[in-house]
Amino acid sequence: MYKARFILMIIALLAILGGTMSFKAGKRRQLSNLFYPTTGDFTQNGASRNLTYAYLAPYRTFRTDIYEFPINVTRPLYTGTTQSTTTVGGAFYFITVVTGPAWITLNGIYDDAGQ
Repeated sequence: MYKARFILMIIALLAILGGTMSFKAGKRRQLSNLFYPTTGDFTQNGASRNLTYAYLAPYRTFRTDIYEFPINVTRPLYTGTTQSTTTVGGAFYFITVVTGPAWITLNGIYDDAGQ
């Protein structure tokens, strides 16, 4: 019984350690989806306002296949987004906006291919 508990404890610790390491590797290598700014009309309480917000782009910063090549994208893409507030029609409205510098195309941009 003691051996079984010890083995299960080791397995659990290795799983936690592996999950933590993969998360840190993803953050360090900046593996993420990309976003682009777009505009849209938002209506609330009878008032309308045109806002620029972050939209998920069909591109990512990492490859999923070793034979996948980077693609050429003409619009600026960003990895960072943040939640912001604004007022539309006198009431608060939460909106996601892009932050930080644009992703450098030399770092590689890959097609999401519907994944």
